Amino acid sequence: MSVDEEGQKTTTRASGVGSLWIKLMTSIGWYPKDMPNEEKLLILKLDLSILIFGCLSFFTKYLDQQSITNAYVSGMKEELGMYGDQLNYITATFWASYCTFMIPACYFLTHHPANRILPALEIGWGLSTFGLAWAKNVETLYAMRFFTGVFECCSFTGTIYIIGSWYKPGEIGRRVALFFIASPLGTMFSGYLQAAAYTNLNQVHGLAGWRWLFIVDAVITLVIAAFGFFVFPDVPTRKKPRFITAEEHALARKRIQGLVAPPQLQLSRDIFKRVFSRWHWYLFVLQWTLMDQNFLPGAQPFSLYLKAKSNIYSVVQINTIPTIVTAVSIVVALLCGIVADKTGRFWLPAIAVTFPVLVGMILLVAWDVGESGRLAGFILTGFEAACSPLTMGWASVAMAGDAEERAVVTASMNAIGQAITAGTQVVQYPASRAPNFRGGFISVLATTVGQFGTILAILFLSHRDSKRTFKNE
Repeated sequence: MSVDEEGQKTTTRASGVGSLWIKLMTSIGWYPKDMPNEEKLLILKLDLSILIFGCLSFFTKYLDQQSITNAYVSGMKEELGMYGDQLNYITATFWASYCTFMIPACYFLTHHPANRILPALEIGWGLSTFGLAWAKNVETLYAMRFFTGVFECCSFTGTIYIIGSWYKPGEIGRRVALFFIASPLGTMFSGYLQAAAYTNLNQVHGLAGWRWLFIVDAVITLVIAAFGFFVFPDVPTRKKPRFITAEEHALARKRIQGLVAPPQLQLSRDIFKRVFSRWHWYLFVLQWTLMDQNFLPGAQPFSLYLKAKSNIYSVVQINTIPTIVTAVSIVVALLCGIVADKTGRFWLPAIAVTFPVLVGMILLVAWDVGESGRLAGFILTGFEAACSPLTMGWASVAMAGDAEERAVVTASMNAIGQAITAGTQVVQYPASRAPNFRGGFISVLATTVGQFGTILAILFLSHRDSKRTFKNE
């Protein structure tokens, strides 16, 4: 049987199995009611391949990232004799390698098969996570976290690049939001997984519970990486994915023609001139940098705050209470993605979610607001998570006409934002100063205010570009 015949057979089965699902998703607005059924079926297949692997991959990325903090507060610190701000330096090592390799890796991704590169990189970080389970000293932690950063460097922006290559601008916001919520899900699951490992696996076969956390994380990561080789597609201008027919591949390319630029398959010499002569790089990088700062208090600092109050909170509570922040992130990010797609206004939900973050930071700066007030302050920072898919979705739409610029700018956003955060978190939230990180809270209060201005600046320049495009047409 030929590939096309096999694809046609798959389409026939999918059309029967997926018709009820398509009707359901159309009724709730996921698919436009006036969209032809053939196109809906194509998008369903794209969603199942791109979003399932993308979400699972992003889930494991943050599962592996968060596990180092969960292990630290669950016995790793004591067993390996960690002291002072070593956790901060280990975190900074990860972000240093992550940010250093991100931009060249993402640019490389625009010229080579993403469906091979991204799953292969995931195998790499799965193996480096597995190595953490056998660490006998702090130096091993530094080495393994360095390599984890190298392998994870383009997983996020690489998947965003693929989403931006297959979907129309009006379809991107909710899908980026759905992809993004895998991040807090990974963070949340890590907390529950560590609590379970501490309770049920501690000293099984002579291994501490925190070591079992890394083993389980690695197994999950490697299985998902193997899955990615079979289902994840490359960009539409290259080889046809195995799960769609030749007719559907032609439709996929036709529906985005004129809306999304194909990746340039030869190295473009003027790429950096194009990038730095436009406003996108400057403002989207600035917005992402501010967002990374504002997102931080509800992450590792919250866990350190709870551990510093071990007379109040148990090990299980220290691992599970921060999952409230991630639950807030999931709900808010998904709702904001839907609003952005429905209205075409990424700025509206971005402004809205910044207000509760501002309130949360005011509570943490004030500090003397009682235990419940401080917990509320940390939890309110979870609203900031919605700015990640909103900003990335906005950037993808704003640069839909230039695939190389989109790849470089989105990689720069993540690389520069995380690089700055890697340096500042050591000063803002040193583990030795828990529970009150006053300097960090004050600085995030300032960057939260700055975020309002950046969003409005992007809005103004986006509208200006839209008017110029309209006049030229």
